[in-house]
Amino acid sequence: MQKILFILTALIGLLLSGCASKPQLVAPQQITHNQHTYTLATQQDLGNLARFFYLEEGESVENWKSAVELLFDRNPMQVSLGDRIALRQRVYKNTGVKHFKLQQQQETLYSFVIYEPTVKNNDWQVDVAKGKGIAGCGFVQYQYSLKIPKSKKLRHMKNEKVIRYLKKYVVEKEMKHIKQVAWQWMCA
Repeated sequence: MQKILFILTALIGLLLSGCASKPQLVAPQQITHNQHTYTLATQQDLGNLARFFYLEEGESVENWKSAVELLFDRNPMQVSLGDRIALRQRVYKNTGVKHFKLQQQQETLYSFVIYEPTVKNNDWQVDVAKGKGIAGCGFVQYQYSLKIPKSKKLRHMKNEKVIRYLKKYVVEKEMKHIKQVAWQWMCA
């Protein structure tokens, strides 16, 4: 009888703790993208949002050339993909980001953003992402980011031409890759 009571108490405790805990993304220590290995460099959990940032060996959070990022929105408000797209469009427009595309294909959000060089960041930056909702978990976005230095060739091009160049040689290639990669993210 004591054994049964102990087991029941343990089960109830597990059930209650399971109900009270937030879903956790199973984030690996390493991710391979385009035959490059990225290791978890930083992670932040801000309650409803968590961020996992991966870099290649020898790079730092302050100084990197390419990165992989997992963004995890526990999505307690049950934001739809359509609403997520509208929100991002507003944010990009309000922050002056001009070169982006967000599109929904079935239940997946694909996007790219091209950031122009600034006073603080001398490089062009391209982010290509794929995001999905995971039942009972939230929204997960896998993002690949690449910084492109202002080379001699790029410096002599007008911004519009650089944008076309980056779309053709970076965005198209990475979007094709991201669409082909099997979705592997899940929650515990």
